[in-house]
Amino acid sequence: MQDRPALSGGKRILNTLLRLVSDIRGKIIVPYLILTLAVAVIGLYVVTRLVSDSLDERFNNHLVESGRAVLTGFARQELDHLEAARTFSLTSGVAEAIRARDKKTLAELVLPAATTKGVDVAILVNAAGETVFNTLKREGQLELVEYDFRASDLWIIRQLLEEGSAATSSHRAIGEHPVDRQYYYFTAAPITLEEQFVGVVLVGTRLDVLLRNLNATSMAQITVYLNEGQAIASTFTQEAVSTEARAALLTELAILPDVYTDVLESANRTRIQTLTVEGREYRLSRGPLVVGNDRLAVFDVALPSDFLVNSKAVTRGTYVLVFGLAMGAVILVGYGVAQRITRPLYTLMKTSRAVADGDLKQRTGIQRTDEIGTLATAFDQMTERLDERTIALQSALQVQRETASRMQSILFSIGDGVLLEDAQGNIVPLNQAATGMLEDMSARFLSGPVRDLPMLEQDRFPDAWVNPWFLESRRFQIANRIYTAHSAVVGSDDGANLGTVIVLRDVTAEMEAEQLKDAFVAHVSHELRTPLTAIKGYTALLGATAGTALTPTQHNFLDRISRQTDNLVGMINALLDFSEVEAGGRIGLRLELLELPTLAKEIYEEWRADMEEKPIIFALDVEDNLPRINADVARLRWALINLVRNAYQYTDAGGRVTLRLTSVKNDVVFQVIDTGVGIAEEAQKRLFTRFYRVMQSHDDNVRGLGLGLYVAKTIVEAHGGSITVISEVGAGSIFTVTLPAARGQETQQAFA
Repeated sequence: MQDRPALSGGKRILNTLLRLVSDIRGKIIVPYLILTLAVAVIGLYVVTRLVSDSLDERFNNHLVESGRAVLTGFARQELDHLEAARTFSLTSGVAEAIRARDKKTLAELVLPAATTKGVDVAILVNAAGETVFNTLKREGQLELVEYDFRASDLWIIRQLLEEGSAATSSHRAIGEHPVDRQYYYFTAAPITLEEQFVGVVLVGTRLDVLLRNLNATSMAQITVYLNEGQAIASTFTQEAVSTEARAALLTELAILPDVYTDVLESANRTRIQTLTVEGREYRLSRGPLVVGNDRLAVFDVALPSDFLVNSKAVTRGTYVLVFGLAMGAVILVGYGVAQRITRPLYTLMKTSRAVADGDLKQRTGIQRTDEIGTLATAFDQMTERLDERTIALQSALQVQRETASRMQSILFSIGDGVLLEDAQGNIVPLNQAATGMLEDMSARFLSGPVRDLPMLEQDRFPDAWVNPWFLESRRFQIANRIYTAHSAVVGSDDGANLGTVIVLRDVTAEMEAEQLKDAFVAHVSHELRTPLTAIKGYTALLGATAGTALTPTQHNFLDRISRQTDNLVGMINALLDFSEVEAGGRIGLRLELLELPTLAKEIYEEWRADMEEKPIIFALDVEDNLPRINADVARLRWALINLVRNAYQYTDAGGRVTLRLTSVKNDVVFQVIDTGVGIAEEAQKRLFTRFYRVMQSHDDNVRGLGLGLYVAKTIVEAHGGSITVISEVGAGSIFTVTLPAARGQETQQAFA
């Protein structure tokens, strides 16, 4: 009985843990905690290993740098030796004293210089190999030394003596002084006088003193080996209290001959090794002692290993403590961050559920500047805009319903029939007028044929077959009724074709009125031409037969009657032309292949006499090998003559008119260029409109209805071309007609 509460408590704990893991807090905190522990353990291990490796690397680098410092120290000492040798050689009288073996003079000249330079040994040898000056530092003072020793027996001096040249370079070596039996670092250099070899100077520094100085610089223990591995000097001996102890320590530091030879001949220092000196472990780096190009001996630099061990222990403990504290801080911070993240997420979840249920007035109310705050603000703004757009959509739906109702009322009220041809080709009437027209058409099919009447849109493409269903405007006749159909494609915003809207109109009354107008204009024009022809004929006959019976004033009257009659005939012809152009579908183009230069030459010959009579300089400029065009010769001639007549009328006597034919790409260009009065810029905009005339004061005899340029433009555009004008007041005008070149078609005839 007592186990059941325990089991129940365990279940509760288990359920709590499962809920925590499945909860978003658990999904954030638990992986974060596990990851933090794993990273902390791995990081602690890696960092301690890296620190250990880093300390080893730094220790080894310190050894390498110490070795470089030793080599640099020897190189600097070499420079000091060379500077001292140069000072001795350049001191006035030294070279002469060496030749004369004047030891007294040498002592007076060299001894002060050697003291100043701080050398421990200075030996001067003449060219014969005799020692003429020898000094040695004892107890801090340089003293002259007399002994039975030939310095020329030293190899570095003997080699310079054998070469006997002033251009010989210096040599250096490490050797034992025969007097005090101490090891020195020697440098030998030639002494010259007027570029003649005089002798050799040998400068030396005591090796153990030099190593003590380098020890302070390199911060390491230094040992120099010579004679097949014998340790000849070391800073380890500085603590030795007796000569015997120093000798014993040097003996202990000795290396094997094969090791000495291998290191001396190696290109670089050998690998890091360990060494125990007087019970203390050291790490050392051993390598050849190279100065200039000479390998003098073997040396090594050593550092105590316990420094590295202590550093590792201290660093490891420090990092363990730091990582432990950091891990605890990370866990606490992670928990706080998780709480800071999950709380607003719960609020967002609660608000989103309310919005999903349709409550668009709910807001999160989270005011933060981080990403969650931005998300909450965006969510609130989205909800607010969704609420606004919902209200706007409801208003728009109401407006659309009202608009659709008004459109439906408008469609039913207009007199034209409106139909919709959908994408599948089905015809749907949209208003009552369309239904009535379709019923009327179907009833009239039995009483007369259906004829498709041409429109101006078809006139512009007489040389090619045009599918009438693709035309925006059509006109057809059923029995005695005439209808027009205007169509427009309906497309969606994404470019999809939704169908075609067709508007039907009964234009029978308008066509009858148009026919009556055309018949009236043609009848009146023809009826007016008959009396005008009689007036013109009798006026010419009277002028030709009257002779002297009429006075000059009366002859002038007859001429004015004739000119005004010609003007009136021209106006009637223009009116007839205009009536034909305005007739639309009834004007046809009989197209045939035409060489435009031939037509231009005919027009030139026709007008040349009138131009010369005015007088006006008349010229024809035709480019060779022009392509042919498809044209209605009579109507195109009619249009071009209107341009030439216009140039003739508005060009003063003494001016110039040029007809020019050229080709541009696939077009033939016909230009009428004159030097007439020109056309103002504001007048050019209306130049090709009906019944518009530019009012000019230069010639009151110019008459017209303002239809010539309009007719010319209509004919040119019916041929698929264009007409433009460039003009300047007082400078003349350039009318340009551009017509497309033929593409090899046979002679064609447009519909009549």
